[in-house]
Amino acid sequence: MESVELLAAGPGSSVVPVSFEILDEDGAGLRMKFSGRDWRSFSESNLFKCLLSARTDLEKEGLLLCCQGARPDVFPSGMQQQMDNGRFAAVLSRSAEKRETVDIFGAAEPSQVTSVEGQRVAVYQFFNLPLPDAGEDA
Repeated sequence: MESVELLAAGPGSSVVPVSFEILDEDGAGLRMKFSGRDWRSFSESNLFKCLLSARTDLEKEGLLLCCQGARPDVFPSGMQQQMDNGRFAAVLSRSAEKRETVDIFGAAEPSQVTSVEGQRVAVYQFFNLPLPDAGEDA
């Protein structure tokens, strides 16, 4: 188990510390705690999907998680999700020279991150794909 401390940006310029416990030995799991609340657990097929679930939970509280995995230009390929359990993701770029991979739990500035929906839209636009309705399984 690995512990990670990140910040979540709230309304105005408020920030909230968020604690994570990353469990990736048997499948993928993530535990999150913030603002004196109980631990919340997320279990998915890989860590990126766990992070998406945790971000969705934070967004219900009006918070955006400030991590590399929440940037609109970051998304793991299918191979990355399989090879490293979704822990690392590509920075989307049209330049072959600028290929970069980031740890999705690495810290990011509030100005660099977006909502889960904002990230989804940005990824579809990057690949010039028609955007399905939010309710559809993409």
